[in-house]
Amino acid sequence: MTQLLLKIALKVEGRPLSNSELWDQLVSRNCGRNTELRHRNKLLILLAAVAGLREIELTFVTNRLFISPEGELNEIVVLPEQIARDGFERPIVLSHPELMKAFEAYFRWLIKNKINCYPHKHYNGLDPNAPLFVDDSLKAFNTQSRGNSISPHSMNKLLDSFIKKANLWDNGVRRISLIRTCVVEMYRNGASTTDIMIITGFSEESIKHILTMDYVQLSPIYDWFEQRAELKLKRLESFKKRRRFML
Repeated sequence: MTQLLLKIALKVEGRPLSNSELWDQLVSRNCGRNTELRHRNKLLILLAAVAGLREIELTFVTNRLFISPEGELNEIVVLPEQIARDGFERPIVLSHPELMKAFEAYFRWLIKNKINCYPHKHYNGLDPNAPLFVDDSLKAFNTQSRGNSISPHSMNKLLDSFIKKANLWDNGVRRISLIRTCVVEMYRNGASTTDIMIITGFSEESIKHILTMDYVQLSPIYDWFEQRAELKLKRLESFKKRRRFML
């Protein structure tokens, strides 16, 4: 029963990732040394799964949000309402050490390859108004108009390809899993529901739903089945011993 419970949890579509799935599969398999765009790939994944940025936000964020005119990385930024998913600005915390390392490596890569650079000393020579991320052709990601809204079509396809390359698609992982992973990790690290609401833009009900999707959150149920199995084995062993004395 315990194994069945875990299998069910791992098959829930859009479920959060476990820690090992994020680092040992999603990051590792898309950011290897022989991957030309590994620095971009890693920063994309971490901004989604650690900082909670959505696809449309990853498409439109610019360099100036993350780096100061003096060339220093910002640890807290405010997503402007013009690009935020729901049209409401919100703060984003970037102090995770691996995320900061990913930023530094990606900016060095941009400067080395003279991508979106200007001949000036401000912003370490980067164009502050250029999109942070470039696609596989080293150009800005394309979008598609859908009525009154804009779809980050190219970004969606790229993130889907990351998940499939990590062999996580058939195990229920989708793009929404990345932001849900951010919610779970914030909660595990002691963030209040209010803090998570402010940073992710999710409602309290959505956050509760995400936490219940995380199979680690099902541990009380898992423990109950585990303890029941152990008690059953102990009863069997006890019965065997009594039988020996009864013969």
